[in-house]
Amino acid sequence: MCPACYINGLLFLIFGASGAAVANNPWVIAVSVILTIAGLWWMWKAYKKNDGKGGFAKNIKNTVLYIMIFAAGFITASYITHDYFKVESEVVHEHKH
Repeated sequence: MCPACYINGLLFLIFGASGAAVANNPWVIAVSVILTIAGLWWMWKAYKKNDGKGGFAKNIKNTVLYIMIFAAGFITASYITHDYFKVESEVVHEHKH
């Protein structure tokens, strides 16, 4: 079971594909291609660790669970950071008037 392999593969694929989609510099495109290939390699590595034991569905469930946990933490941190900087910004604007 290797949920970390799936997460690594997914992240490499996301960054590689999005970089290739918005890049206009040959160096950025090259890095994007490398990241995409690395993502495919991690996905293949995760699939090979399964060894045909029928754990693929369990791996995907664990991967989705870990991504949801990460997303919950990211959203919480974004919300708290936004509120903090909103208050800081309001204080700065009040002193400028």
